[in-house]
Amino acid sequence: MNNQALLDVIQQAADEKKTVLHLFNEGLTTLPPELFELTHLKELGLSGNQLTTLPRQLANLSQLKVLYLSDNQLTTLPPAICQLRQLKVLYLSNNQLNRLPFQMARLSRRLEGLYLNGNLFTVLPRVITKLSQLRLLILNDNHLLTLPPEIGNLSQLEILYLNNNQLKALPPEIVKLSRLKRLYLNDNQLTRLPFAFYKLSELEKLTLFENPLPIHLDLLKQVNEPAKIIHFLNRQMLKQRMVQENRQDFLVNLLEGLLLILLMLLIL
Repeated sequence: MNNQALLDVIQQAADEKKTVLHLFNEGLTTLPPELFELTHLKELGLSGNQLTTLPRQLANLSQLKVLYLSDNQLTTLPPAICQLRQLKVLYLSNNQLNRLPFQMARLSRRLEGLYLNGNLFTVLPRVITKLSQLRLLILNDNHLLTLPPEIGNLSQLEILYLNNNQLKALPPEIVKLSRLKRLYLNDNQLTRLPFAFYKLSELEKLTLFENPLPIHLDLLKQVNEPAKIIHFLNRQMLKQRMVQENRQDFLVNLLEGLLLILLMLLIL
């Protein structure tokens, strides 16, 4: 779409007082100032373009509830995005983000869905844990090594996608997500789950494929019966702990026996 055609679309939206404007896959590299005069917009689609930055005038669109920014080339987000206090769903998939502005905490009253899959995160930005109304969080296809204990603050979270990361363990605090219904953990480096995982009583689906877990594939396939998977892994963990304790007791007894023999030899 050339510049004049874009301006024509924007003008039409202004004349008709449209609340939804989609500019998907138009090859846009910049956004004209006229776009940010559409203050009545509630949904703006900018996915599939070539945007590398967003102007601060974005804050003018204060009525936005849904913002599509996936499949661009964004490396950072401007603090202006944090002034969109009505925002309920934010799509940021397939960009080049590795951090988020701390001001995003201002979106905590309404933001329910956040799509961050296909970015460059190695750690989960702490600001995400302040978005207390989140119900859906998608973090597939990043480079996450750990999750912070504050993940447990997302008390409204119902769906969490963490496929294809590099997680070796999950923090015990994850069991505080008492409303969690779906948890996707495929393609990570998990060897076990927190023992208290059974406390996730609302969990309806759990996927753990392609992890080095001590569990048979047939059981992993029972993704709609997470209690069975969790129960089996907890039993395995307890068995392993008992083996370790028995091994430690054996070594202690052996050492005590050797010390007793040495003492007797010294006395003789």
